[in-house]
Amino acid sequence: MKPSSIVLILACLSAVPAVAQQVYSWTDTNGTKHFSDTPPPPNTASAKKLIVHSGVTSTAVEAEAEQPKAGPSMAAAAGYSEDDIKRNCAAARRNLEIYNASAPGDDALPETQVQYQMNLNKAKEQIKLFCG
Repeated sequence: MKPSSIVLILACLSAVPAVAQQVYSWTDTNGTKHFSDTPPPPNTASAKKLIVHSGVTSTAVEAEAEQPKAGPSMAAAAGYSEDDIKRNCAAARRNLEIYNASAPGDDALPETQVQYQMNLNKAKEQIKLFCG
């Protein structure tokens, strides 16, 4: 992989927006409006699932429609061929399997645990990019 490709991928990954937060809204029998990150009590008729993303609140249906489709299309836009995308997807999945199989124990050094987590996150990001 060319160094310029790596820079482009890193730039694309850093441009991915932060994860949206899920919030529930409902009005109880006393007319009090509630907002919580946990689901409302059962049989709450006025319950709504909201998505808060970058300070903007929308309903879950609207938020799903707004989410850009990332992954292989983003890799293709970065110049990867279809064969490269498939090969990198397979390699990323193998790496994740290897990392999961070699998880450090609770008694491992903190540096080892941090390195393991970084490698695991990198494999997951690559799967997201190349596999969708």
